[in-house]
Amino acid sequence: MKTENLASFEVFLTNFTKKNGKRIGQRTIHGILTLAKFLEEASLNEELSILKSRYLLYLKERNHPIGVYALWLYLKSVGYEEKFVKEIATFKRRNLSALTDEEKLAASVLTKKELLFLVENIPEPRDKLIVKLLYDTAARISEITNLVVKDVDLETREIQVMGKGRKPRTVYFQQSTVDLLKGWLIENEIASPNVRVFDITPGAVWYNLKKYGRELLSRELHPHMLRHSRLQHMADEGIDSFSIKSYAGHGDIGTTQIYVKASKFQGKIAFDKAGDVWSNQNK
Repeated sequence: MKTENLASFEVFLTNFTKKNGKRIGQRTIHGILTLAKFLEEASLNEELSILKSRYLLYLKERNHPIGVYALWLYLKSVGYEEKFVKEIATFKRRNLSALTDEEKLAASVLTKKELLFLVENIPEPRDKLIVKLLYDTAARISEITNLVVKDVDLETREIQVMGKGRKPRTVYFQQSTVDLLKGWLIENEIASPNVRVFDITPGAVWYNLKKYGRELLSRELHPHMLRHSRLQHMADEGIDSFSIKSYAGHGDIGTTQIYVKASKFQGKIAFDKAGDVWSNQNK
């Protein structure tokens, strides 16, 4: 697919609404766009036999859910009806979210030691700043890469982000992050209220974080892990579900409660309330 058509396809993916009313996640969009480069382009009203022949090799080489999903969505973006598209590309929907269960959530959370080591050893100031902002704010990667100067208040350490469903919310960042951000804005002469804070795409952030994860932590990282980590750390400190829900911009409290359920906080309370039997052994 040509570069200009990839850009149009990305716009389609960003605005596409699934049957459950939700948008496609940024991680999934990144995967679809990576595979879309291998798709031959189509035009509306082509015969079914021609389309089947054109995509036969693609489906043979990339016969996995995200590969089929990429083709399915591309044909829909061209204008084909779903019944027609299913004659060419059928896929089984499955929940690939890291929040399907506690085990998968745990794999998506960085310990505080890992987080500190990662930030301390990232050599590029821009990337270090982005990682700190992603964690402090628990924002989605698209919310950070779309920031403009007027969204940021350095004095109150507040950021106004536009979340899913065009829902605005306020998030906050730490003083050490303020210092990095001030330096970045000054060094790059970013002052106009409507200029983006970072001239970088979500895909580039993905690539860089994956590289740092392998080099520094020997594990696969992606931007959303910083959001998971922040929310899990909040739950571990005993912050209630509704406060976390508000900060994260979750539409469903059930999503937030997964973090609370996985938290060590309640277990720690139970342990402390049970008392220390060993302290009474000499009495």
